[in-house]
Amino acid sequence: MYAPTTLTAAVLLMLLTMLCWGSWANAFSLCRGRHRFELFYWDYALGVLVGTLALSAMLGPQSAVFHGGMDSKNVAWALLAGTVFNLGNVLLVAAISLTGMAVAFPVCIGLALLIGVGLSWCIEPSVPAVPMAIGSLLILASMIMDAAAYHAMASEANFSKRGLVIAIVGGIFMGAFPPCLQKAMVGEHPLDPYAASVLLAAGVFVCTVLTNGFFMRWPIAGGKSARFEEYFKTSTHFHLLGIAGGIIWAAGGVFNFIAADQVGVAVGYAFGTGGTLVAAIWGVFVWKEFREAPRRAYYWLFAMFFFFIAGIGVIADAKARMADRAESFAGTKENHVTLLNR
Repeated sequence: MYAPTTLTAAVLLMLLTMLCWGSWANAFSLCRGRHRFELFYWDYALGVLVGTLALSAMLGPQSAVFHGGMDSKNVAWALLAGTVFNLGNVLLVAAISLTGMAVAFPVCIGLALLIGVGLSWCIEPSVPAVPMAIGSLLILASMIMDAAAYHAMASEANFSKRGLVIAIVGGIFMGAFPPCLQKAMVGEHPLDPYAASVLLAAGVFVCTVLTNGFFMRWPIAGGKSARFEEYFKTSTHFHLLGIAGGIIWAAGGVFNFIAADQVGVAVGYAFGTGGTLVAAIWGVFVWKEFREAPRRAYYWLFAMFFFFIAGIGVIADAKARMADRAESFAGTKENHVTLLNR
């Protein structure tokens, strides 16, 4: 079973998480306007499950998920993590469709960051409280800068009270996912990151099966109902894009949970929110979303990158200092034992 043994390896995995979590939505962008998100989500959930199973089988063949012996409470926590994440993710997309990125994204992801990182840290403090709080607030500030950039780009503000409420509820659900996962990976019989990944993906898939039909019948963002016949009439290209999007997210999830086993879920999730920056890069350089934006929008983007790098730097530095102190303490203890034996 692969597990990072150094902080550098864990950071590289978290950077891969940022890349994946900031890129999966490109799959939907390629078919946006032609297909409903609810229809896309069926394939996305399948891709999450298939991608997680494949990566876990390749990297963690000794995982408990493949030979049994898991604690039922930890299994329940991991399934719950997948369920609440999925509900938050669906609500985030619904909110974006009503209010746009300028309102929905910072409200939902910013709230999720504060709740998720805060509760996960309380369950297992992986770094000192002060740098964790400062780093999280800096990352939150970077998301606000991102929202300001989108707002500056927009010709007029697109605001909806309904969308704002949906974004807040989505943020609460998404913020509950990291602490639920944390509960599954600590305690007397913790799940290893691969087992936790597979069970979370199973929770995502089961939640989609149980709830996506409801959202098709009664679209939370408004508009006409979607029919299952529409899903089967769509092209193979559309289905492959949905599955690919899910696999990309799954890769980021597996990498993040492997790293979290080394650095803690709170730190891992804080890094993972850097997918916001990756999404902004896609928007600027690939989708040309800022092609006609005023100069001030680019100032906000620069501030976004600055605050995020600063926040991650504070958290990473605190974690590195803790690792150095632990290593120094272990060396001192070993020397003391050697002297006593003499």
